[in-house]
Amino acid sequence: MNSNGFTLVEVIVVIVLISLVSFFTIRSFGTTVSFGKDEAYRIMKNNIVSASYDYVNECIAETISCDFSFETQHQFVAGVLKEKGFFHSMKSPIDGKDLSECLILDVTKKNGVIVSTLIDDCY
Repeated sequence: MNSNGFTLVEVIVVIVLISLVSFFTIRSFGTTVSFGKDEAYRIMKNNIVSASYDYVNECIAETISCDFSFETQHQFVAGVLKEKGFFHSMKSPIDGKDLSECLILDVTKKNGVIVSTLIDDCY
């Protein structure tokens, strides 16, 4: 007998295989996107810490007006960096949340070296 089509079993097997490949591809893509957002958030926090060094040094040099001083205040919210022009936006790459008030920088001077630590109260 000569037939030019596919049997029902062959069609079902192909549909199942395509479904499995699609399922794992979509699942993998979702994991990759989530990892990418987490990594972008980590990089953003590192950039904020780097900018805090510039901000503190400019405060010490009195090239910008600021309220920072090691004697009176050593913590400030990251939003200060946005206000002073170090950042255009402080929106989280994870969900778009504004991070200006929940990221806190603790800056101290140890043995003459400025040390900036980020306190993350956002997530």
